[in-house]
Amino acid sequence: MVIILEQIEILQDLLQYRISNEMFYNESLISVRNPEARQVFTQLRDDEMRAIVSLQQKIDRLQSSEGIISKLFPLRPRI
Repeated sequence: MVIILEQIEILQDLLQYRISNEMFYNESLISVRNPEARQVFTQLRDDEMRAIVSLQQKIDRLQSSEGIISKLFPLRPRI
């Protein structure tokens, strides 16, 4: 259970990092006029968006499995 919580925290930190990267690329797209540079920033942004979706799905899976594991292996013994 503790390991899963640590994994979730690490993934959430990584998710925030990826979101800030995506925001940077979006802001850069506003000011960049060079078409080739815009294409690079667009590709980087799209890559970050895919990574964000993947991380969110992993976090959701870990959080949902948390409940199942705690039901199967409760911390307190049943009386």
